[in-house]
Amino acid sequence: MPGTAARAANLAPRGASVMRDAFPTDGRARVRFSHAVLATLAVWLVFGLVGHDPWKPDEAYTFGLVRDFLQTRDVVVPTLAGEPFVEKPPLFLVVAGAVASAVGGLLPMHDAARLATGLFVALALGALGLAARELCGARAVPIAVLAAAGCIGTLARLHQLITDVALFAGIAVGLYGLALARRTSGRGGLVLGAGAAIAFLAKGLLGPGWLGLTALVLATLSPWRRRDYAWTLLIAAAVSGAVALTWMGALWLRSPELFREWLVDNNFGRYLGLVQLGPHNSRAFYFALLPWYAFPALPLAAAVLWRKWRSGQPWRSDPAVALPLVTFVVMFLVLVTASDSRDLYALPLVLPLALLCGAGADIAMPRIGHALGVAARVVFVSGAFVLWSAWAILVLGLGGPVQARLLAYQPGFVAEFHGVAFAAAAVATVMALVGLAGRARNIRSGLLQWLAGLALCWALVNSLWLDYLDAGKSYRGVFASLTTALEPVECVATWHLGEGQRALLPYFTRATVVRIESAPDTTCTQLLVQGTRRDQALPPSGQWNLAWEGARAGDGEELYRLYVQELPTDTIARYP
Repeated sequence: MPGTAARAANLAPRGASVMRDAFPTDGRARVRFSHAVLATLAVWLVFGLVGHDPWKPDEAYTFGLVRDFLQTRDVVVPTLAGEPFVEKPPLFLVVAGAVASAVGGLLPMHDAARLATGLFVALALGALGLAARELCGARAVPIAVLAAAGCIGTLARLHQLITDVALFAGIAVGLYGLALARRTSGRGGLVLGAGAAIAFLAKGLLGPGWLGLTALVLATLSPWRRRDYAWTLLIAAAVSGAVALTWMGALWLRSPELFREWLVDNNFGRYLGLVQLGPHNSRAFYFALLPWYAFPALPLAAAVLWRKWRSGQPWRSDPAVALPLVTFVVMFLVLVTASDSRDLYALPLVLPLALLCGAGADIAMPRIGHALGVAARVVFVSGAFVLWSAWAILVLGLGGPVQARLLAYQPGFVAEFHGVAFAAAAVATVMALVGLAGRARNIRSGLLQWLAGLALCWALVNSLWLDYLDAGKSYRGVFASLTTALEPVECVATWHLGEGQRALLPYFTRATVVRIESAPDTTCTQLLVQGTRRDQALPPSGQWNLAWEGARAGDGEELYRLYVQELPTDTIARYP
């Protein structure tokens, strides 16, 4: 029957008629390529997850939330340094805390917690690959996954201890559910609901809002305009709604005030600009950000759209184009109309772009693939050479202006040779150079070479240079100096101390932190004040004497001062 044939053609993966040069036809070649993709992704993912302290701002306060969760086991009200902190639901904190508990003493607590980031990123890439296979066939899977992993702007974010990686995973799972919904309403609804639930428990209403708006727009397009698609939406709403209402109800029962703070201030208030909780940039922020942030996925997705348009096929009837295009437009419009804007918020945008790249699996674009391979060899091999050379100058103490400038940037840093880091960097270099050898003949091989080069530089930064970077970004040194000045008392009062510093102070000093802003009648006899070097050394009020002041090495802005009661002023200690 004509209608049946048309429906079957509509449901068939778009990669079924792939050009011969877009995917290896030899079985051994496919296996070798798959192994190369997995090895490159492993290097890209593993490096950067461990080996450094929580860095300000996002990692520091997120780790404080995880540490508090391990102490309280409260899955309803997250706390930061003992105070309620209901900016986001607790999914990432629970998973990170579980991973940290499972790893035990094998890694420091902050490194163990950061492994949860790797789990969420792996889930996201896996769901993205499944969505690409559902829409376009197996040939699209490596294109979509490599395009998502290869974006320049998301590289550091996808290795940080932040809740946004859980949102990233939830959106990817939701995309897979929407792709499944064309073929099976039950499974599609369950997966879509699971993705929306993950997104909600990661960061609130933003993720489910994105997925919900996308699902409603798709209902107007022919691949999804069917009666059983309504069942998909009902199932998804039931699954995600049950999860969301359970947590929201528990929060409201615990404290209506905290529930209002979460719902009004941290969701609608942030979006509408009713509260001053986030950075404000111009409406053009994301327009200027995406060209480099989402490279090479953005230009490749644009090329796929152009070639699809030239072929004359309406995008509305092509699910491989319609789903990622609608998703991207919905997400982008929500972001550009929001009051707050940060590069972090754009992290999930690379998912529909990468999925749209996968729609090009049936298009031969050898010139673009070759250009990616050439760019990878020129940019990343040159970058690797600079990283190796500068590291050798620093570690071997060869002197000269390069070493002098590097040491001046991190005062007090002592370069040491670490055999494990050197071996890891050497292995990553050899693997990358092997992957970069030869000519990229299509998009798949071009993206693989691009990711191999990106992973090489990322691995070198997170092996050879990690101690150097950590020396300037960590608060361990300044708080270790503070510990020597602290008296053995039960608590330390703080004033104007940032969220990240409040989170890390108990971790590095084992001191209980009490904010004067929330507890002005505290009986703590020591007071830590955060300010700048331009501030005068004066406490907020009361009879306090300056006992210590310090800052992170090389930080010319922040300065911390410790005041105690009844301490002679001629015993002031300073760090560094």
